[in-house]
Amino acid sequence: MIKQTLCLLTALLSIEYVHAQASQIEKEKWAEKPVINKVDSKYDKEAAVIISDKRRVEFVDLSKDMIDEYYTIHKIIHINDDKGIENFNKIYLGVSENADIVEIKARNILPNGKVIELDKNNIKDIKDKNDDVYKIFAMDGLEKGCDVEYYYTYKKATSFFGREVLQQSFPILESSFQVIAPKRLKFEIKPYNFEVPVTDTVLNEKRITQCSFKNTVGAEEEKYANYYANLFRIEYKLSYNQATTTGERLFTWNILAKRLYGLYTGNSDKETKTLADLVKKNGWDAISDETAKIIAVENYIKKTFSYNEDLKSENDNVVEKIIQNKNSGTIGIMRLYSGIFQNLGVKYQFVLTGSRDKFLIDKGFENWNNCDYPIFYFPAENKFMAPTRPDLRYPWINPLWGATNGLYCKSTTLGTFSTAIAEVKEIPLEDYTKSAQSMDVKLAFSNDLDSLIIDEKQIFSGYPSIGYRNAFNFSNDEQRKDIIKDITQRYSNSENLLFSEILNQPFESQGNLPVILHTKAKTGTLIERAGNKLLLKIGMAIGPQIEMYQEKPRQESVDTGFGHTEERKLEVTIPEGYKVSNLNDLKINQTYKDNGELTMGFVSDYELKGNLLVIHIMEEYRKTTYPLSQFADFRKIINASSDFNKVVLVLEKKS
Repeated sequence: MIKQTLCLLTALLSIEYVHAQASQIEKEKWAEKPVINKVDSKYDKEAAVIISDKRRVEFVDLSKDMIDEYYTIHKIIHINDDKGIENFNKIYLGVSENADIVEIKARNILPNGKVIELDKNNIKDIKDKNDDVYKIFAMDGLEKGCDVEYYYTYKKATSFFGREVLQQSFPILESSFQVIAPKRLKFEIKPYNFEVPVTDTVLNEKRITQCSFKNTVGAEEEKYANYYANLFRIEYKLSYNQATTTGERLFTWNILAKRLYGLYTGNSDKETKTLADLVKKNGWDAISDETAKIIAVENYIKKTFSYNEDLKSENDNVVEKIIQNKNSGTIGIMRLYSGIFQNLGVKYQFVLTGSRDKFLIDKGFENWNNCDYPIFYFPAENKFMAPTRPDLRYPWINPLWGATNGLYCKSTTLGTFSTAIAEVKEIPLEDYTKSAQSMDVKLAFSNDLDSLIIDEKQIFSGYPSIGYRNAFNFSNDEQRKDIIKDITQRYSNSENLLFSEILNQPFESQGNLPVILHTKAKTGTLIERAGNKLLLKIGMAIGPQIEMYQEKPRQESVDTGFGHTEERKLEVTIPEGYKVSNLNDLKINQTYKDNGELTMGFVSDYELKGNLLVIHIMEEYRKTTYPLSQFADFRKIINASSDFNKVVLVLEKKS
């Protein structure tokens, strides 16, 4: 969402050109007579082994005011089995237009020495789920034991920031990355999740910043871990232009904060007057409580105006145009909110954040490309608001935008001049007690004891409510019925739905009311007969649970998504003349304390009141993340819920 803004800000920062003959970009080459690579036997069980992964970004002067950027990738892969063939029989190019491709070559080297080169007619266009078009080409004739080699170079939109993920599921024997630029432009490279030395040299009027390393292990996905964010990656940025004032760092966080502040608060006097009229018309100035003002403004804007991130022109983001057309892009929606909040005297800060499952905003390395999403921070309340998400309401943001660093743009005034300074610090999520996925279930046997009537309330509050509200609000009647049917099937093990209702569905309820799915269903799948006994699969009434077995050593820390509780209350009416013989099977107590403080646990217990069996379960994860050293304890909690899932109550006739 924020990329359009950053592109504009980058363009505003001129990179001074020193007159010189533009050099040709580096040309990639491959061996004239290729041979099959011999791979160590320790890799025999791998589907494929990447022999070489070579990448290069090159910047060249086009004219006094323009710099072009070219991207090159060159890979050699050894295929071991059918899975390897499946993974590499199609190569995806990060380019959409044929005109952008400078050069492309690909070939398959068979074990018998035959070489099959790419037929460029095999390059096709495909659409992804967002309707973006990409190039793909097929590699014909792959077989076990062959090598695949390809490289391509294409011209891309110039950006002085970048990121390259240099690890994947297959092992990589040799990796290298280069940034080549006119010698006056000094780029920096920083590795994440690993260490590698970076060199900087000047050769033939070009500055080459590069790193290389060997033997990168394949990375396996793990449950409750941020796979992508934990992969080896490097990030790069332009830090100095030695043709200007030596030592002046470019593209700092402070520069970004100042530019954003100017962009998002740049309403004209006429626009300010228009917003003042809007405030008065809606009566927001008569509201005394600041939180109530924030909520009222947000609900009005999100119900009245549509957000479209493709609206990028200046004309589309003028306040008067927005009010007239009832839609806006990122810049316009930020101006709309900020102008109203300024009129109301609501103190706020612009904050930029990213998604912590992919990367982070690093205080010491200013990669502007990691700033994906703009949000508002209200210091007096210590709460946040997501202006570009119509499905979210104060104080809830996408939980992946929190528990990670954000760039806070703190306003400051010098005389009559206002600007912002940058502060990189964590965006806290809401307390774990405010996010819950609870259940209130009543189970009653039918008269013939062969089925159950299950009256169930699924109660979602805080972060867990986001996905369910989205599903219920953005679906039509038929889709909504299917969603309810699916949830009922998962928790009641029945498609025989007798009744359903959704409470507190509107987005406006998100701030203080849980979304509740209330259903009644009839099922026979939770009951079995064993002679004169009834077997009640009570554990299945809490829905399917994740089971974690760790055959290989855990590699990464734990991320639960957000701190939360899962409280369940199950009431079972025991049929007349029956008793439960194994009530103690309901008791599970698995908790973990960190320095004496409970941080996670699963505790289940029961109380018998006549023929009413009341089961209470509290599963809780009070932290968003847990260190690797606590993984074994985390797994015990997860598996405790899975153990309860297997509990079967034995009902016997009273003697």
